[in-house]
Amino acid sequence: MDVISSYGVQVKRAGSGYMACCPFHHEKTPSFSIQPEKGFYHCFGCGESGDVFKFVQKQEGLGFMEAVKKLAQQCGVEIKEKDDPEAGKRARLYSLHAELAAFFRRCLLQAKEAAPAREYLKSRDLAGDIGDKFCIGYAPKGDMPLQRWAEKYKFRLEELADAGVLLPPREGFSRWYNRFGGRLMFTIRDRAGRPVAFSGRILTNDKKAAKYVNSPETPIFRKSNILFALDQAAANITKAARREAIVCEGQIDVIRCHACGFNTAVASQGTSFTVEHVQLLKRCADSAVLVFDGDGAGQKAAVRTGGEFLAAEIPVRVATLPQGEDPDSLLRKKGPEAFQACLDAAESITSFQIRVLRAQEANPGSIDAVSRVSRAVLETLAKCPSAVMRETLMAEAAQLLHVPVSALQEDLGKVGKGAAGTAAHLSNAAKMAAPHAGGSQLVATATAPEEDYQDIPPDLDAAAPENSPPPRRELALCEFLFDHEHDVSLVDLVEKYAVDGVLSHPFTRQFVSAWRKGCVDGGSLEDLLDELPPAERGWLNAILMTNDRSGLSELSPERILQDFLRQLWMEAVRRRQGALPSDSTPENDLKRLNYSTCIRRLQRDTWKKASALMTQDLLS
Repeated sequence: MDVISSYGVQVKRAGSGYMACCPFHHEKTPSFSIQPEKGFYHCFGCGESGDVFKFVQKQEGLGFMEAVKKLAQQCGVEIKEKDDPEAGKRARLYSLHAELAAFFRRCLLQAKEAAPAREYLKSRDLAGDIGDKFCIGYAPKGDMPLQRWAEKYKFRLEELADAGVLLPPREGFSRWYNRFGGRLMFTIRDRAGRPVAFSGRILTNDKKAAKYVNSPETPIFRKSNILFALDQAAANITKAARREAIVCEGQIDVIRCHACGFNTAVASQGTSFTVEHVQLLKRCADSAVLVFDGDGAGQKAAVRTGGEFLAAEIPVRVATLPQGEDPDSLLRKKGPEAFQACLDAAESITSFQIRVLRAQEANPGSIDAVSRVSRAVLETLAKCPSAVMRETLMAEAAQLLHVPVSALQEDLGKVGKGAAGTAAHLSNAAKMAAPHAGGSQLVATATAPEEDYQDIPPDLDAAAPENSPPPRRELALCEFLFDHEHDVSLVDLVEKYAVDGVLSHPFTRQFVSAWRKGCVDGGSLEDLLDELPPAERGWLNAILMTNDRSGLSELSPERILQDFLRQLWMEAVRRRQGALPSDSTPENDLKRLNYSTCIRRLQRDTWKKASALMTQDLLS
């Protein structure tokens, strides 16, 4: 009873127990029964029941062991855990991040060089108490301020390197490098409120520099396990009318929401909203409303994220902001009332996806348009294991598309089978063979068998027939790049090895060029739509509206892209080989042998050796 009342629940004696208004749903007449002697509670209104541990879990969005530790700490009970050899290292990292967050905060408030950062926050109306609440700071330029700080607080430079704050000297660069120097710093906290990482925003107009730089993953920080501001939002979500979380795209959007009273807002850490993020939020939220930017990229992210919530059986709505606005700008310009109106008008993920897709069709009522839209919507609904939720959304989709719900139900089974086939195909493209005893990497499942090349015509460098789609592997590359649309770590590989001589189709070359430009300049692949003829626009739309496949493999995007490039180079060399004259001459036979040798090397060598081969003039 004491624990429950400590959360602001007004309890009254009722016989041998207590009664209160349920903290899990809104009611005027008390129906929440507490039985201290038996150690449980039960609500006769909503059915919630459990013991003290479950109550704390539900109120704060904690796991069971987290709730046990919290209650033990409050009661002065020591919990003995098994020895953990890494515990000391993690404790040092927690301490380092806490001290460093305070140091960055002091630098922002006091350092002369932080004046541009203070002016920026003032211009964004983020100065004062909100900066304290979210521990916004400034990282001084150069390595010496951090070295002096480390010496004062008894941290080794290697520990700063383990935290990803300093990068050690390397060949050709004799000094330690400050990853965040000269940036506005946002402190990233874990669910318990401990600083575990940082996100640094650029304050200059340097177009070559990344707008945001984030801490790398460490023993205390994994992007998939952290939601920005969840430590502050979780308790508010559990007390909200619908236990509904507001999910934004950026940290400043979340900070603005909290500053304006929308204290259930969270955001992911520079990545797409993942399954792990949804499960983390599910501990405290029963539903979610997505408030993403209104541009094409924001719409695409909303559909992807909505699918993840449906997969976890969490009802999800999408709020549409006025054109050109994000949560921060809308709240600053028009105030909380306008933002609340957007939340109130939020539509189901199904309604949102249909509306967005229909707006992209020249003739939304045509059979082919309805077919494309319905298939994309069914791919999203196929993720939802809840029959009630799925059927409800399908009935809504049928009404919006003006088709019988029975037709959608019939097609849903086909989409499920097709999605499984697509996943299997792309998974094969993503898998690398395990290292053999010698330590080199073989390409096995990822590399096409010899028979895959038998149907390739001799000269694919010749102009493709009009409206002929790109080869399957080139489309798969486009889909992969779309799933990693702004991953600048892939740009170098694409620039070096996805060259025109390797990509046989004009659409593929144009797509890859637009992807590369978007990574550097921050543009969107949707911008390419206006430049394409109708047939190619259809291919691009099909890519843009497919579901995110980036989670199909545990391998890094770099490794997967390397394998795509390896396959494409082998195909390009085979095209050159097939284009040789059929007559047997010493010159032609030598070229055929050289091409065959190159293909074998590309197939079997390590990436280091294969990529070195790609830099040679193989396609001459």
